[in-house]
Order: sequence, then C-alpha cells, then structure tokens
Amino acid sequence: MTETLQGYAEFATESHQENLAYNEILTNPDVLSDYTLRFFGPEGPYPVHEGEEDLEAYGYETEEVDPNYYYDEFPAPPAVEAPQQPANFWGTFNDMMARDPQNAWRVLNQAQPNVVSNKLFVME
Repeated sequence: MTETLQGYAEFATESHQENLAYNEILTNPDVLSDYTLRFFGPEGPYPVHEGEEDLEAYGYETEEVDPNYYYDEFPAPPAVEAPQQPANFWGTFNDMMARDPQNAWRVLNQAQPNVVSNKLFVME
C-alpha cells in the first residue's frame, strides 16, 4: 500500500512539474520563442529548410514542375446548388397552434434543426 501511495505521489509531482513547464512555455514569450527556434531549428525534430540548397543538402529531391501538365484527371468540385426559399414554417406553426394546439408538436417535429435554433437565437 505504501508503494502505491508513493507511486501516486511521484506521478502527481511529475504531472505538476510538467504542467508548470507547459505553463511557462505558453505564458512567457521568450521561453516560447526559444523553444520554437530549437524545435524547428537544424537540430530539432522538424527542421525548417530555407531554400533549394538546404533541400538538396538534406537529400530531398527537387524537380521543376511541368507548366504544361494537364490536370484533367482530377474530378471537378461539385457545383453549388442555389439556395432554396425557406418555407413559411413559423406561419404554418402559428396556424396550427390556433386551430389544433394539441397537435402542433407534429409541425415542430418536422422542422429542420436550424429553424428552431435560429428562432431561439433571434429571441435572445
């Protein structure tokens, strides 16, 4: 039992130290800047290459793009449909409430979700 408590205490301490380190990185611009420069620097896990010479030095193949390449093999994006006129939902609902209030829930049940949320947004 003592070992378990000791393990929990060590985990809590390590988590607290890690949290403090993250907090320091995110709230201190100098520390964040240094961390970012090291992370993307030549010794970091994601080095940033400045030009063609750097890319070739690191073994990345660079080729000129053929300006005459025909891109017809890619499908065209779907055409945007024209927006449809919304039905007079609230007028229909108002008529139903006047004529048959116990069944007005059926009209609400058929509504699109954004109709009710827009009405609530306007009411606020």
